[in-house]
Amino acid sequence: MPKPDFYAKYYPDTPVMREWPFRPRSFGYNRIVPHAKYPTELHPDDHLFSGRNGRILPTVTRVHVVGGRGHFRSLPSGPLEIPRNSVLFVHPNLRHNYNSDAKTGWDDQWLELDADCTLPLMRQAGVTPEHPLRVFNAAPRLSQLFQEMFDRSHVEAFGIEQELAACAYRILAHALVLWQSDAPYVQHFAAVERMRQYLLSDLSSSTSVHSAVDKAGLSASRLRVLFKQATGLSPKQFQLEARIARAERLLVESSLAVSAIADQTGFESVYHFSRQFKRMRGITASGYREAHINAPALN
Repeated sequence: MPKPDFYAKYYPDTPVMREWPFRPRSFGYNRIVPHAKYPTELHPDDHLFSGRNGRILPTVTRVHVVGGRGHFRSLPSGPLEIPRNSVLFVHPNLRHNYNSDAKTGWDDQWLELDADCTLPLMRQAGVTPEHPLRVFNAAPRLSQLFQEMFDRSHVEAFGIEQELAACAYRILAHALVLWQSDAPYVQHFAAVERMRQYLLSDLSSSTSVHSAVDKAGLSASRLRVLFKQATGLSPKQFQLEARIARAERLLVESSLAVSAIADQTGFESVYHFSRQFKRMRGITASGYREAHINAPALN
């Protein structure tokens, strides 16, 4: 059976899904042949727009142009060409307009998400209203993820909206990974990851950052820059945070003395451990243990 030229699902706000993150508000695909009318009139009234006035939505819309080309316009971005293999993020509460090129038409697939969970991840990845578009040489995984969502949406069973929310998150995550794919730390991800794993490999010993640099295979200065771009922390800060996090678990989950925990987390002395713990958590190690042990139990 040939694939239809248009497919869409729309999910209004319901109490069942109100607190569910990454819930899709709509998704689907268009196949617009050259010189065909665009936009079509198959969308519901609150999603229709004219080529002249555009529209404003309270949600985030992620558009993937698989074939053909088109045009996008908003006040922050100005007019943009949308070539094949583009990924476009339309920000919420922003008047915008996009359409296929009359000569080529286009094939596009879209996903509309609530803004609350989506916008922070977009900002972190560097997606802005001024620069909402990227072009990738190939993005077959995106089409595969969309197809899995389309297939799942045909199932009429309780809980399907929650499963579609998981599908939507996978699409968003992959699109944002593609968006960041030209960042320097991404290009050297293997080296950064080797260093990260080495620093986490034995938190009971004082594994040196210099040894970790040797394992990673890049110069120390270059790797430190890339590591901080990827993790937000310097290697030393990353290692220290991991040790303190392990100490928190041991304080709550074991009966070990504070001095033994200091030893198991690689600190040279209990004094050094206690000072770092108080500095980073704002409470003494003993006070942290007491607060969590005496916390009311869940009913």
